[in-house]
Amino acid sequence: MNGNKVIQNAGRIGSFCARHFLALAVTVAAACVIWTITYFALLLWAVLAGGGIGGPLAYPAGLLFFIVAATAACLILLFPATALAEWFARRCGFPIVAQIPLSVAALALLCLVASAVGAQPTLQGVLVGFGVLFLTLLMPLGLYWWAAQSVPLLLSLIQRVCGWKMP
Repeated sequence: MNGNKVIQNAGRIGSFCARHFLALAVTVAAACVIWTITYFALLLWAVLAGGGIGGPLAYPAGLLFFIVAATAACLILLFPATALAEWFARRCGFPIVAQIPLSVAALALLCLVASAVGAQPTLQGVLVGFGVLFLTLLMPLGLYWWAAQSVPLLLSLIQRVCGWKMP
């Protein structure tokens, strides 16, 4: 391997890591924002309905839960699904947007394996676990994928509109 190829490979690996770290951060931040909006909406509802407002640890405990759960979901399911789709699409010469159905299929497979490992040892338990996990993670997968692929899509758009050639 010559020096130029080593630099290109290092740049590609660095870009891959940076894009997926950005996607992880965006997905976890979105989960935290959704929890915050939900918490304050429920707090407002409790005040208006004359109910109890709950304990002082409800918000931080929920926030901690969503940080841990979103990070685990990203690292265990969303990252492998999108990375596998990216690798397969690049290997086959597919366009970037072809990764969307590939990542959904990869997520379905990963959710099926996860539900088979973690569910009750019945077919119904596995199928229910798969359905809940898969449907719960479809929107976060979309957010994760768009965050991870936003920079390559933007560069591709610039190349097409302006006619620039990028290495």
